[in-house]
Amino acid sequence: MKRVLILLGSLAGAAAIAGYFQSTRLSFNGQLASTGVIERNGVAYVPIKDIAAAMHLKINRGAGGYELTDSGGANQIEGVTGKVGDVLWNGYARFQVIKIIRGKTYTNQFSGDHQEITPNGDDNDVVVLVCRIKNGMGQKQTCALPGGTEVGLTDTDEHSYGPRTGLSIDCPSRGQELLPGAAVDFALTFDVLQTAKLKDLVYQVEFYGTAGPEKKKFRVSLQ
Repeated sequence: MKRVLILLGSLAGAAAIAGYFQSTRLSFNGQLASTGVIERNGVAYVPIKDIAAAMHLKINRGAGGYELTDSGGANQIEGVTGKVGDVLWNGYARFQVIKIIRGKTYTNQFSGDHQEITPNGDDNDVVVLVCRIKNGMGQKQTCALPGGTEVGLTDTDEHSYGPRTGLSIDCPSRGQELLPGAAVDFALTFDVLQTAKLKDLVYQVEFYGTAGPEKKKFRVSLQ
């Protein structure tokens, strides 16, 4: 009888602990990031590995504890990371790559000229990234298009490609005025080797006359 009581007490204790540390789910940018969230005394705790995976970061453990750092090579441009479709935020602007278009022809849809774009070179494809920038600041901003000085596309063989900046760009203007919360849709056009496998887009938002947005760039996975 004593053993039965001890067993029942152990099961009751386990049930209490399970209820005390009941786990739930965490979503990040609309995607499931963790199923191991624990709530205790009104505070939610999430495994570090789940946060790192959701934000594409590395976990480093040192004498002072844990640190999350940007993943990838030491020499590549880092920033706010995500994938196609994600709405990314750098504290000043929201940036999104909506879709990827690749082929031998593309017709401009934002510039108003309906210009047909073809690759520069027989060995190239035209790669077009349809994008959106939204002003996240409390005052009107003029957004430079197609982007700041650090904009480029990379492939899996460590090549990089700059966007077109001449008359063939697909943007509504070179400097788009955006009220707080307003957005602009545009496209980045690249000439890329037809054998290349796309990897990442590095994008720098530039608001004229405002210091800050260009300091935190975006890196969007295209794979």
